[in-house]
Amino acid sequence: MAGRFEGLTDIEWKIFEDLFLQPKKRGKGMPPVPPRKVLNTLIYIMITGCRWCDLPKGSKWSSKSSAHRWLKRWYADGTLKEIQARVLGLAQNEELICWDSGAVDGSFSPGKGGGGKVDYGYKGKGILIHLLVDMEGMPLAASTTAANGNEREQVEPLLDQVEVKTGKPGRPPKKPKKLAADKGYDKEELREKLRQRGIKPQISKRKNAKKRPGRPVKMDAPRFQVERAFSWLQRKFRRLVVRWERLPECYDAFLSLAISYMWIQKLVG
Repeated sequence: MAGRFEGLTDIEWKIFEDLFLQPKKRGKGMPPVPPRKVLNTLIYIMITGCRWCDLPKGSKWSSKSSAHRWLKRWYADGTLKEIQARVLGLAQNEELICWDSGAVDGSFSPGKGGGGKVDYGYKGKGILIHLLVDMEGMPLAASTTAANGNEREQVEPLLDQVEVKTGKPGRPPKKPKKLAADKGYDKEELREKLRQRGIKPQISKRKNAKKRPGRPVKMDAPRFQVERAFSWLQRKFRRLVVRWERLPECYDAFLSLAISYMWIQKLVG
């Protein structure tokens, strides 16, 4: 997939075209860059993993300074979150999201971009990506913490991040019926919180865990889908393999854009 991206198609662009307001020219100087060119450039970097200075030049692409500036601005004002909610809503309308079960896990990404003024807490040592997927392994939400972050504490924030805007009356489901996780999430407090949300926990127990009386929980929600989702993200989007961005919000913005683009390809594919 890397190196084959030639820009958003007209069908892909129409999905979220209305979320971008064309900036107006102020006084003299160069006209503002169209949002479609900026998105083309950001997706190209995300797929190929190239350096900002190695961007292609032409009528379909923007400059590196414009792309970097709008990446931070769209992440700060919630535009990227709106795109993700819109895309998930379209996927829900097409019944592409499987809410029967889900899975959650974390994956380490080494950091090479330095810390800058703002960092995750451990300069140059990388970050931990937390991912929530549906039964088919498609990502629903993602977050990042320091490499020594507590994975159990990220489960509820991931569930709260899931936003589905269908544009139709009625409240769409925003949580899986079952949630699978590995032994790293083994904690009775987390299980109780999931039950309060109406989610059946499917969390493996550690070997030294105390046996509780009663019938054992049937583990029928597979969790390999989340491992496959991490593989998809790293294979399709080379920029996510190593954290080169100095600012954490830039990496988080690429991660959100990657989730949205995966669903866009499934919608139009």
